[in-house]
Formats: sequence, structure tokens, C-alpha cells
Amino acid sequence: MLLVALLSACSSAASTRTGDSAGGPAATAPPATKAASIPPGTVLRVGDQLDYLKTVLRLGHEDQGYPYTVEYSAFVGGPSMLQAFQAGALDTGFVGSTPLIFAQAGGQPIKAVTGWASENGAYGLVTVDPSIKGWADLKGKRVAYQQGTAAEAVLLEALDTAGLELADVTSVNVSITQASAALQSGSADAIVSIEPLTSGFLASNPNGKVVAKANEITDRSSFAIATQSTLDDPAKSAALGDYLTRLVRAFKYVNAHPELVTQAVYIDQYKLTPERAAQVQAENGSNGFVSLPGDIVPAQQRLADLFLAAGEIPTKVDVSQQFDVRFNQLLQEAAT
Repeated sequence: MLLVALLSACSSAASTRTGDSAGGPAATAPPATKAASIPPGTVLRVGDQLDYLKTVLRLGHEDQGYPYTVEYSAFVGGPSMLQAFQAGALDTGFVGSTPLIFAQAGGQPIKAVTGWASENGAYGLVTVDPSIKGWADLKGKRVAYQQGTAAEAVLLEALDTAGLELADVTSVNVSITQASAALQSGSADAIVSIEPLTSGFLASNPNGKVVAKANEITDRSSFAIATQSTLDDPAKSAALGDYLTRLVRAFKYVNAHPELVTQAVYIDQYKLTPERAAQVQAENGSNGFVSLPGDIVPAQQRLADLFLAAGEIPTKVDVSQQFDVRFNQLLQEAAT
């Protein structure tokens, strides 16, 4: 998925839970500790989206002096990143709630090892149709979004809350970068959009409006993921622990310097005007690490069940098995 911004806050750390029968992982490794050393020649292959992780680490001054080699691969969206994981090309990366569910449903040996969520939802329902004032007005309408991404999760959950189902709308499956074009051409009545695409559409279409925002925790969450083979490899696991602690410290620094996000992301990368950049950053609010598995499990399970009901995944999944919490304590210490 396209990401609306770098984290502008990091106030909470991961829980130190090691899992339980009520909603945690069935099993996990002992809590990880800071590695005394990482074997020379260790390589950590990282999947990034729009240079998100690289930029967070750069702004937080945490991208130097790695005791291992970091090799980045660039992606636009979780589905293509999952393909790279399937091909054995990545050790770690990050995705939203939806690709994590699809990976589990597809039997990919991937675990979420930490997560973060924005204070407010970034996705919005955009339209030029005056009869559409919210999610409940989408019945019988054509809605453009990219299947298998966070945009579809937003739509499924919003429709469910409004008492509707996916079958109540006509889905227009396009890449998220083409959704605005579908709305502008008249082939869709509404789109599920995110920055900077939303601002771009509104700037060239004065009649366009954001009539609703997504605000489920699953809509706002991202997860650092890793392959089971990475977690089972002592050298790569140690490198991953170091990388994640750097990320926590970088988020903490960015929290104290939000103006860096405004300039580096909204203005320099997204090309928004300073005024629009400030508005978008204020709308999104702050971000922070979420406990794994913690409170995310019921919301994630609801989303997985909605995907099952929509026929998007072949079988019911137990989302509590998506998480490995071995790094929780290490990240909590890094956040303090």
C-alpha cells in the first residue's frame, strides 16, 4: 500500500507478553536480547515501500554503522513484496494488515515481529458524486480500489459497519495509483484513496471531496515481518533485532522533530504545498508502536473473517498465529 507519511510519534512500546491461549501466539522463541556481536558477513535483506524505512532511519540518524550489511529492495504495495518473500528474496520488510492475512491464508512462513499504528486513519472515501456522503451511501455504486490491499480492507470494514457487504457495491479493481483516474474518467463513483493521491485529485478536481475517513485499527496498522528462516537463523535474527531497535529509536527522534516529516515526506517526496502538508500531517495525527499480539488480534480476526466472507481467502485463519513476540522486550527497552 502507499504510505501516507513517516511516523510522527512513537510513544508506546511493544508489550512483553510471550503469548497465551486467549489470543497470543501458540508458541514463540524466548525473548531476544541485544546481541553481543553479529557474525561478519551477515546480510539482512529488507523490503521497503517508497523508501519508508530508509527515510525513518535517515531522519532519526540511525542509518550508519550497521554491524551487518543491509540490502534494500523497493516495492509499491504489500502484494508484490509477498511475492518476493515467496521467492526467498527477502528476510524482512513491512506490510499492512491485509497482506499479513493473505500471507497466512496462503501458507507463507511469515511472522509479524512488531507493529505500529497511526492515531487517525489515512485512507479516505473520495467522490465527486453529491449523493455520496458516507460509506452507507455506496450501495449500488461503483467503487474503485485495489483488491488484496489495505484499500480493500478499509472498504470491507467500513461497509460492514454501515450494514453493507461487498456485494452491495460494484467493485472496480485498479491499482491504487490508477484509482483517481478511474474517478476522474467517470468509470467509478467513488474511490478509496490515500496521500499523496488524495491531495493530487482534490487539487485538479474542485468538486471532489473526502466524505469519510477510515479509522479501524487494522486500517491504521503496519507490521514489520520476517520469514521463519530468518527468525531461526541466529545471525540474521540478531541483525533483525538490531535493525528494529534502530527503527524504534528513529521513530522516537522523529516524534521530537515532526517538522522533519513535513519537509522530507509531505513536501519533498509527496510534493504537497506547505499548507497542505501541515493539514495532512495534523489530520493523520501521531503514530506509535502497538503491542503484539495484544489488542490487534480481535480486529485482525474480524478483518480476516470479512475477507473470507468476500471470497478473497480460501479458508478461515486464526490470526493469533501471525505474530512472533520474541523482540517485544528488546524494543520496549529501546523505546525508553
